[in-house]
Amino acid sequence: MPLNAQADPVPMKAGLGYRLVRGLVRVLLRVGWRLRVDGLDHLPDPPYILAPNHSSEVDPLVLGASVPVRLVYVVSRHLERLPIIFRLVRAFDPVFVRRGPADVAGVRATLARLARGDVLAIYPEGHVVQDASLGPLHEGLAFIALRAAVPIVPVAITGASQMWPLGARWPRPSRLVVRICLPLVARAGEDARTLTARLRDALLELLDADSRRAQSM
Repeated sequence: MPLNAQADPVPMKAGLGYRLVRGLVRVLLRVGWRLRVDGLDHLPDPPYILAPNHSSEVDPLVLGASVPVRLVYVVSRHLERLPIIFRLVRAFDPVFVRRGPADVAGVRATLARLARGDVLAIYPEGHVVQDASLGPLHEGLAFIALRAAVPIVPVAITGASQMWPLGARWPRPSRLVVRICLPLVARAGEDARTLTARLRDALLELLDADSRRAQSM
């Protein structure tokens, strides 16, 4: 389903600033990089977790401009080493977590956001991956989904790595496509490892379909 095929209101609780920034970015991406979004009708009622692949540092902008809800990003605290970016990210009220050993405080904060009905965006790869269609997935996202009893929505973003490769100073020509899969709901007795494997299969299927479509064009 194209991005402009249906009404796409952002809830008022998103705040005027968020809605203005989102609208401006969406127009820019549609005009400059022909952003297309398929599968908006697959989004369930909140709360849920969006699980996109992470092929570029611009993925959060692309994702936020593509969905009709205010997103809460789960972000690594390593961004504190980049003061300007850290201040910009903080303006969007994310959940900060620490890499490495289990971050109990981060898990509690994430669960609290889901409990109040928010939509979270968590990158299961944990970092930008451009040398493969999809990197190894961490099980933390599935663990959170199981604890909170919320669905996971796989999302494939293609074209972002060509738009902004790692190390690039300026964006490049590309075609952005965002494809949203049907939600994954945990099965009875399912553990984080099995749910993560299902998430990986869903993401690979979306990415492979985009690759086949690009080759046929």
